[in-house]
Amino acid sequence: MGEVYRARDTGLGRQVAVKVLPDAFAGDSERLARFEREARTLASLNHPNIAIIHGLERSGGVPALIMELVEGATLADRIAAGPLPVDEALPIAFQIIDALEAAHEHGIVHRDLKPANVKVRPDGLVKVLDFGLAKLSDPNAPNRANDPNALTASPTITSPALMTGVGMLLGTAAYMSPEQARGRPVDRRADVWAFGCVLYEMFTGKRAFEDEDVSMTLSKVLQREPDFDAIPAAVPAGVRQAIRLCLRKPLRERIPDIGTVRLALEGAFDTAVSPRARSVPDTSRWHRFALISAAALITGSIATGTAVWLGTRQEPPRVSRLTVSTTPPTALTINGVDRDLAITPDGSRVVYVGNNGRELFVRPLDALESVSLFIGAPRAPFVSPDGQWVGFVDGTNVLKKVPITGGPPITIATIDGVSRGATWTSRDTIVFATNTTGTGLQEAPAAGGPTAVLTRPDRARGEFDHLWPETLPGGRALLFTVFPVKGGIDAAEIAVFDRETGTQKVVFRGGSHAHYVGTGHLLYAAANTLRAVAFDPVTLETRGSPIPVVPEVVTTGGLGGGVDAVVAGDGTLAYVRAVGLDIGPRTFVWVDRQGRETTIPAPPRTYLYPRIGPDGARVVAWSNDQESDLWLWDLTRLTLTRLTFNPGQDLYPVWMPDGGRLIFASDREGPFNVFAQAADGTGSVERLTRSPNIQFPTAVSPDGRHAIFTETSPTTGDDIMQVELTGGRAVTPLVQSPFAERNGIISPDSRWLAYEANDSGQLEVYVRPYPDVNAGRWQVSAGGGTRPLWSHDGQELFYVSPAGAVLRVGVERAAAWAATTPSTVVKEGYVTASPGFVGRIYDVSRDRQRFLVLKSATALNAHPPQLVVVQHFDEELKRLVPAN
Repeated sequence: MGEVYRARDTGLGRQVAVKVLPDAFAGDSERLARFEREARTLASLNHPNIAIIHGLERSGGVPALIMELVEGATLADRIAAGPLPVDEALPIAFQIIDALEAAHEHGIVHRDLKPANVKVRPDGLVKVLDFGLAKLSDPNAPNRANDPNALTASPTITSPALMTGVGMLLGTAAYMSPEQARGRPVDRRADVWAFGCVLYEMFTGKRAFEDEDVSMTLSKVLQREPDFDAIPAAVPAGVRQAIRLCLRKPLRERIPDIGTVRLALEGAFDTAVSPRARSVPDTSRWHRFALISAAALITGSIATGTAVWLGTRQEPPRVSRLTVSTTPPTALTINGVDRDLAITPDGSRVVYVGNNGRELFVRPLDALESVSLFIGAPRAPFVSPDGQWVGFVDGTNVLKKVPITGGPPITIATIDGVSRGATWTSRDTIVFATNTTGTGLQEAPAAGGPTAVLTRPDRARGEFDHLWPETLPGGRALLFTVFPVKGGIDAAEIAVFDRETGTQKVVFRGGSHAHYVGTGHLLYAAANTLRAVAFDPVTLETRGSPIPVVPEVVTTGGLGGGVDAVVAGDGTLAYVRAVGLDIGPRTFVWVDRQGRETTIPAPPRTYLYPRIGPDGARVVAWSNDQESDLWLWDLTRLTLTRLTFNPGQDLYPVWMPDGGRLIFASDREGPFNVFAQAADGTGSVERLTRSPNIQFPTAVSPDGRHAIFTETSPTTGDDIMQVELTGGRAVTPLVQSPFAERNGIISPDSRWLAYEANDSGQLEVYVRPYPDVNAGRWQVSAGGGTRPLWSHDGQELFYVSPAGAVLRVGVERAAAWAATTPSTVVKEGYVTASPGFVGRIYDVSRDRQRFLVLKSATALNAHPPQLVVVQHFDEELKRLVPAN
């Protein structure tokens, strides 16, 4: 990539190579910044077989790399003269391996290894050139400049190196791994493949894959095998087999590590000289005979030892996969916010949230049915180290525990926000995180008691929040995720907090929600994939490059990067497959009473809580793509406008009756409280309530005098409250009890308060008189109901069924409450309710004929989420990602 010139460093009096970036890259600020970061990374590779980068300079605004000038011919020039004999090829091969291994240890994958990028100096020293520069060549890759692992993972199929001419096209395509050819993410196994191509070419004098044009060459890469019979008979059988294993198309069958390739080559001679010994110049027959004899003796000893070991060793346990089936009443629920499952340390039982987020279940893996542990609003389960207790969050912010064998739940603490992960430590404490950005990791005694703050996000360093704590062996250190102010989940960091010193350090970037596995690995989430990297729990450092190990795993994405995957102490993995689930962007649609859809052309985003303005021309909604703010969609102008710009979170919007202002919840000054702002974005934001408890608004009274909101109390749980919008901002309770009452909304004639409550054992919709709420109570729904909504004329009351359909009852105009039998107006299949989000996620037009709902931008799966269990996953992990 670019143009290379020979130049003289006048300051140090040496010859150097100067590589100038193409104009297309030099003018791109993001690409240039990424180039500079890459140059700094490569400058750290101080290895004799890698061409050194001396510096990054600018002249006249043109950036250039100052590199070591390597004299001599390229390996491509040498191969053009004919195949290399074994004694010449293997010393070159070992030096290429040394260069690749050094780079891989720094998390760098070459991705463009080929004979033209290898130089052989006259003294025999090999230098690998252009290390890592191919990573810069994908113009369509996402901007993940802070993530060195992202550079290694992006595809290179659209690289400009493939577009500079036929020769370069064939040269690059001929060494591409199948995953590169398909445009998929790559890891160090792509370099193993390319090395196999280079080794094949050294011995045969021709490329392993080549045809008339790029498409035909790539077709051979994907579908054909090289002509292995073309490898000369003089090449030892072990070396031939190593080439075959480097060129295995399935990733799991390919040699996983370039260091393993070296071992394969060094062990290839049974009674001949070790290949590395051949790099020693020698013309003495006696000396060569001595080397051969010694090698034969060593080989015989190894063979004897191997025979003994093979006869006594135990076969590793077989990895087995199974899908845990659940019936509809016990089906797993994905709420998109928390981790929805846990596993006991011995791997015998899986705990999960089910029944549309209303029930906590335990499923023994040797049983056919799940057992209910708790009914309410459980979230974010986790298990004690002895496997006897299950911890969870009930509702919004009450931390509880329940015996895994069943029994009454015990309250541990009230936390300061919505759960973002928890772990039960060996010190019998619970470390947890919330979405309150003023605090990071916090700790509470498992027996109950006051909470303590362990970490706080450092805004000066760009930290937005600390999430997803997981304990490390010994209990001294904790893994957690640093969610950034900018860059979203792609810029998140995995960090370690040392409890003894109170310090923290970043382990690596570009992942979230890491778990430690006893094999010496970290398992973490990135782009809906589980990746693994070798990790030393003593030095708290990673080794080598991360490798994707499990695709299609449910994560919370923009909500902090939590992952629905857990690993037991015995090496059992349990995870939820992300196949057809609503975990991505959504669109607005109108649905009429006949089920006909009308698309609204707003761009897909992670919308929630859509609210139609009183004028019927505007829709306000919350979006959490990379910022958690309110957005306004103009139905007439077809424009989307951001309304709030809080570094924290603004959500749960409600219109004032005149359409001039919006009431919403925000954590900009601490726990979520109620705020107000002009609907056109002008003026200042006004705080309406001041409470240490979480609050979110659900309605405004028709006369505009009161805002109705839900408050989570440490003593009574979710309660329905109201605050005066005029005068002294007095707050008074409407419905308050030890049960959960929320989503209150007042009828247009101000006679009735509709809400949901769980005092019957499940959430149902109720109606009370307003403002005298104690004058009566009537149940509206039957068999479950949430998120009530009045029609604008008050003649209908809508709510959401447990299956997600919108139901309605007709309201009779009478002195006492009277309503018709419920009937369906919108069938299930839309995002009308989302476990983990307790607010209303639909609205109705003023004429009652159309409903505004959210629809997944990708197809939904009609089947329950798939819970997959992989027993002895640790054995597979050791094979895929060798820790040593």
